[in-house]
Amino acid sequence: MLLFYVGMAVLLLFLFVLFKKTGVSSPFSRIALLSALFSILATVCLVHNYTVSLIPGIQDGISISNTLAYYLIGEDGWSHAKFRTAFHYAVVSSILCLMLYIAATIQESRKKV
Repeated sequence: MLLFYVGMAVLLLFLFVLFKKTGVSSPFSRIALLSALFSILATVCLVHNYTVSLIPGIQDGISISNTLAYYLIGEDGWSHAKFRTAFHYAVVSSILCLMLYIAATIQESRKKV
């Protein structure tokens, strides 16, 4: 899970530098919006994985239901508790990214006035 968020941070940092060099207006809020969207996508995949793992009989044992959840959770130690914990961390990161987007939008709108 940490590797996914580090990779996303590197990608978003690269995009931020690219946006600044090309003269995109409001680059920080656009990067914050992209990070929020990526985080929400990860949260949706993890909640799907967690809810599917709770339904007995859908799969033979416990497994991962989608590819992004597999990259976020990893291969070792699958359990309902690990799936729930990954989902909770994703929710917290999504909320933080949305708050960052709101703050960046407010800050950049103040600079224009």
